[in-house]
Amino acid sequence: MTSFSARSTLGEAWKDTIAHVPTLLLAWLASIAVGIVGFLVYWLIAFFFAALDDGSGVGASVGVILGQISSVPFSLLQSLISVLFTAIPALYYQRGEGVVTFSDAYSLLMARLGRYLLAGVLFMIASTLGIFLCVWPGIVVLASAPIYVNKVFTTDVDVWECFTSSFGAVYGSDKGWALVGLQLIAFLLAFVTCGFCLVGLIIYVPFVTFFLQLYVSRSGLVRVAA
Repeated sequence: MTSFSARSTLGEAWKDTIAHVPTLLLAWLASIAVGIVGFLVYWLIAFFFAALDDGSGVGASVGVILGQISSVPFSLLQSLISVLFTAIPALYYQRGEGVVTFSDAYSLLMARLGRYLLAGVLFMIASTLGIFLCVWPGIVVLASAPIYVNKVFTTDVDVWECFTSSFGAVYGSDKGWALVGLQLIAFLLAFVTCGFCLVGLIIYVPFVTFFLQLYVSRSGLVRVAA
């Protein structure tokens, strides 16, 4: 297992982030494009039925409902593309060779689309319920995200096992708790980057994602409780 050094890991994560700028940029643009298309489809349907409305409001209401239903696939696809921001560094450090291109990431996403949709729905339900129940359970779930996404994208382990074993990896070892601490520090530092407006976050978020995945890879957390 490779030893962990904060300084060298930060430097390496920065270099890897820069190397993946084209990939990350394409993922970002794809996410925006899908969101725009979904927005347009929603309003086209809403306006179409509103134009057919006889004044009772029924047509407009049907248009809004159908528009919302039509936006669901776009929202799911946008969410999956957004997850690539974590999956790309996970894949890169797991492969250990070459920059992960957007084509590589997209091909993998489409090849096991059902798996990733199931994983996303499971995590969303668990974190949302946790937040509503008492906040802290949701935070506990969210803190396992780096390992959970890593396992889902880089292994063939069952999704439920990926979910449950991620907790063991995070909360069952000192290195796992260190990951929680790193995420807390990263979250607090995000407020500092907000001082540089959106540009700061655009640079900061991908860098932190690469740093966390590099830490996960070097500390062997993906193999803990796997």
